[in-house]
Amino acid sequence: MFLRFVFMKYISWISRNIQDITKDMKENVNSNIKKYLGIRVRSLRENAGLTQEDLAGVCDVSWRTVSNLERGLVVPDLLMLCKIAKKFNVSLDELLNIELQNHKSLSRIAEENLLIERIKSTDDKLLGYISDQVEVVLKYFS
Repeated sequence: MFLRFVFMKYISWISRNIQDITKDMKENVNSNIKKYLGIRVRSLRENAGLTQEDLAGVCDVSWRTVSNLERGLVVPDLLMLCKIAKKFNVSLDELLNIELQNHKSLSRIAEENLLIERIKSTDDKLLGYISDQVEVVLKYFS
């Protein structure tokens, strides 16, 4: 009887620990999603030459809300996401394409997004030049 009691306590302890670990993992994933979305919105906004106040006006929110979004502290509601996507002429799918790559730092993801947005805003001639230069750099550093 005593062994059964000890065994049940042990199982209960394991169950609590698994629940705690699962909760921590979910919170970590949610935190990364918020941070990535914030980085994405910030790169879109900066590439468009808008201030946080400008974007806040488009979304009918305060600049603090935009600031909190960009810092990964909040997740916008669906209406705000739609307004952001429309303002920057991207689909919701593109805006929310949150492929968390654990091997990349958030600063690297931010830099990649900024480069992508800059490249998207170029004309065809400049895009060709950029493409040629990237090929040269990749050959040199590979």
